[in-house]
Amino acid sequence: MFKNNKSRAVGYTRVSTKEQAVDGYSLNAQREKIKQYCEMQNLELVNVYTDEGLSGKDLDSRDGIQDLMNDAKENHFDVVVIWKLSRISRRLIDTLSIIEDLNKQNVSLQSISEKLDLSTSTGTFMFQLMVSINELERNTIRENVVLGHKAKANDGEWNGGKVIGYDNVKGKNGKSRLVINEKEAAVIHYIYETYLNGHGYRYIANSLNHAGHKTKRGNPFSTIAVKDILLNPLYKGEIRYGKKAASIRHLKESPVVTKGIHEPIIDPKIWDKVHERWAMRSKQPSHNRLGSNVLTGLIRCEECKSHMVVSNSSYRLVDGTKVKKNYYVCGAFKNKGATACHAHGIEVNKAEQKVADRFKELIDSDKLLEHLVAQMQSRTVEDKTQLEDHKKFLTDKIVRCADRIHDYREKINDEPNLADVWELAIARLETEKEDYTSELLVTQGRIKTESSSIDTELVSKLINKLIGKMRSTKTNRELKELYLAFIQEIKMNKDKMALDIQLLFNETNISEYLIDRPDPDNSLGLPLLENKDATSKNLPSGRFFLRHPIVIWV
Repeated sequence: MFKNNKSRAVGYTRVSTKEQAVDGYSLNAQREKIKQYCEMQNLELVNVYTDEGLSGKDLDSRDGIQDLMNDAKENHFDVVVIWKLSRISRRLIDTLSIIEDLNKQNVSLQSISEKLDLSTSTGTFMFQLMVSINELERNTIRENVVLGHKAKANDGEWNGGKVIGYDNVKGKNGKSRLVINEKEAAVIHYIYETYLNGHGYRYIANSLNHAGHKTKRGNPFSTIAVKDILLNPLYKGEIRYGKKAASIRHLKESPVVTKGIHEPIIDPKIWDKVHERWAMRSKQPSHNRLGSNVLTGLIRCEECKSHMVVSNSSYRLVDGTKVKKNYYVCGAFKNKGATACHAHGIEVNKAEQKVADRFKELIDSDKLLEHLVAQMQSRTVEDKTQLEDHKKFLTDKIVRCADRIHDYREKINDEPNLADVWELAIARLETEKEDYTSELLVTQGRIKTESSSIDTELVSKLINKLIGKMRSTKTNRELKELYLAFIQEIKMNKDKMALDIQLLFNETNISEYLIDRPDPDNSLGLPLLENKDATSKNLPSGRFFLRHPIVIWV
């Protein structure tokens, strides 16, 4: 009986997305070359494993190569035929690992293009050299792509794909640019304004989904999508590149941020207010904003300064009645025991009543007004001094630019053959001079503003607003939100039941809690503010009050 002495062979093909359209790289072309090679080498082609649209850098995500290696262990074939070494992997260490595993199963690897014999030391050396070159090629391509994207970002161009609020429109030069999509821009305005009105991601997402709005890709809005929109500087006219580049460490840690060539949807001042509110809320752990215990996250242990947490205690009276009580105790003691700290327990009801009384007393007294006005006066003097120093710096720069321009114009007369060089230098210096002059005008305007008297009546009105807000709270949750906004820290002495409160006033909590806002509802099916600048226009004058956080121990 005739015995078939042909070795059993399998092929392996792979293309990445970008390679599919390139002649010679297509899957069909690779299969055809493998088939022809097997016929010429008297090999029986029993199977072809394929990975389509996958990069050569990651083996774990490639089902084709994983199936091939598993079947090699089952002795399903004797030879693996590939078109090029780069089809296996562009990383030397991965390719060597695959070769070693195949050798253990007595399976040989044959490359059509490189024509390597891995059974010899010369062939092995050449193989390692070839794979090293492939790895170098991959790294070079990656570096060139990063450099290209970084250069685009530095020029203010968008590197990303579809983004809600904008359309990618190709210009006459073939380059894409971002153009505002008015319908989607209305959604962006709603998200920002609603967030500044005190609502969270979930409320905003639910409102948009209920009104039938979709993301750019046609999906419902999620809390993550809302957060990304709120924190994306693209909407204030900036380009940020590299923030999510996990594989490019230096870019992820220091992303490129530059002025974009696109038109902003959100006023930069509004974007900054949103970011400040987000930063303020993110400092507090989420569990501090939940529950009915209003002092968690605020009151600290007098001994170790750890946050105090609620602990339940129960006992029976002589008559057998069971009594339950809640206490604020040191968090370090509760979590780590007496070796870390002591309980310093304060009954919850007593502590909360003491803080409520003290808070009302503070905000309803002249003492707080005096503290605020004094700090604002001090900050105003500091600001004016800094602005005067900056004004002198800019004036000196303008004078130096003017002197150098004069010198270069004289050089044109002395060296006419280098006139084009000096003219370029003059043009650059004139641009610098214009920039310094513009900044000087802004600085002079700020100095004039800082020189104005402090509006004590305005501060008093804001405090009265806070008093009204305190009195109108109906639930512990509302009271806790108010405390978290205006109280930085509480120090309480258990024995004396005396306490100190550190109050915080800044642009974010004043804007969120003390500024009246119009009804955001309209007839568009989406609650949008009619006046897009309402947030900034409803802020009181007296920028001195809002520019700096003011912290007071009282």
